[in-house]
Amino acid sequence: MAIVTTKFMGNGRTHTVYNATGKEITTDVDKSNGGMGENPNPVFLLCSALSACALSVIGMSAKKMDIDASGCWAEVTDVEEDTKTYEVTRIDITFHLKAEFEPSVRKRLEAYSHKACFVGNTLKAEKNFTFVYE
Repeated sequence: MAIVTTKFMGNGRTHTVYNATGKEITTDVDKSNGGMGENPNPVFLLCSALSACALSVIGMSAKKMDIDASGCWAEVTDVEEDTKTYEVTRIDITFHLKAEFEPSVRKRLEAYSHKACFVGNTLKAEKNFTFVYE
């Protein structure tokens, strides 16, 4: 059975279904490129996948250390695309983590976010992670 099924709907829109649960995702090409621009474009989903993967790694690594990372969050702050090569060249993400995390824990979580993220390890784009403890 397929994991996801994606259909092109026209006007730069795709509709994807996660087949295990029926959850749906819709993407649009930006208006500046002739699409409808009502939903995230596929590049933003790529950035979201990196953000979610790295944050999940942080959360699961914290759990293994008996530390609660719930409530921590991340935001994609910038993405750079090369329109000549059609590549994403840089993704900037800021992670907002708990101020109560000890310096040794912070160091480990930051390292894990880079080393244990399947999405990040797959992408050749520059990945700039900033960590804010608040």
